[in-house]
Amino acid sequence: MKSYFSTNRVLAWTITGVAIATVFFACKKQVTTDTAPNNQTDNNTLTVTQHETVAASMYADLFDETAKAAVLQGLDKAGARQATPGSTANADAPGCPSLELLDGTGTTWPKRVVVDYGTSCLDRFGVYRSGKINIIFNGPLFNAGATTVIETDSTYKRNGISISGRLAISGVTYDNVKGIQYTTDLTRGRIGLSDSVIIDYISHKTVKQIAGVDPVGALVNPSDDVYSIEGNASITYEKGPLVGVPATFTTVEALIKRWDCQYISKGKLQIVFNKITGILDYGDGKCDNDAIITVGDKTKAIKL
Repeated sequence: MKSYFSTNRVLAWTITGVAIATVFFACKKQVTTDTAPNNQTDNNTLTVTQHETVAASMYADLFDETAKAAVLQGLDKAGARQATPGSTANADAPGCPSLELLDGTGTTWPKRVVVDYGTSCLDRFGVYRSGKINIIFNGPLFNAGATTVIETDSTYKRNGISISGRLAISGVTYDNVKGIQYTTDLTRGRIGLSDSVIIDYISHKTVKQIAGVDPVGALVNPSDDVYSIEGNASITYEKGPLVGVPATFTTVEALIKRWDCQYISKGKLQIVFNKITGILDYGDGKCDNDAIITVGDKTKAIKL
């Protein structure tokens, strides 16, 4: 069964509210030029932190695209309606991306879906994608106990950056008291930031809804939803100026992401690189683009 898909803006916002909760850094950070450290090791630590920013957001986007595909193919929950084959309603661009459900027989699982962006597919938010995402649903995405595996190879690109790896979503639960909870595990992650910088990236993250639970069902009214994120990640450089020195990232205090705020608004993340430890502090819950990073004896302002 093959169809073309995208989402209307409401659906995109709804899914992104959950998807973005899987990242350690919601958006790219830039160190303000007037406060940049003058020690090269500290500078390298900040560079690695920025690269983790990019990596986390790229793989969060994979989850976002998978969630949209699940909703539109009726694979998000038991009994959901399948998309009409050939439908181009609300498409981001005529004919792209195409979505093919390879195993559409009744209630038989697993089901395989291929999302094909072709050579260049521009969505309504200005993001270019190309290549394919391969998804295996072992049950409806938001059903308790279901697992979903997302795989890409180096031909898949987002805004020209190649992204490959295996992202597994497991431990999914939903009830009208605790809301949504799930875990993501990334293995074999590889990102070509440029011709001269290639990073290998792995992560393990747990997302829990802590406010705004709707007793009717998941994602019914997400405007007051709040999520906590805990976990760890690591980067090694396959190519670039920092080859051979790994970096690790671990939540010290759970990161808090509100649906109605584009930034992570609270929590702390520890960065360890080349025997240097840094702490990124997102603040006290205020929705703003300010954060503080402490590396060694230096404390620097960071803008989101």
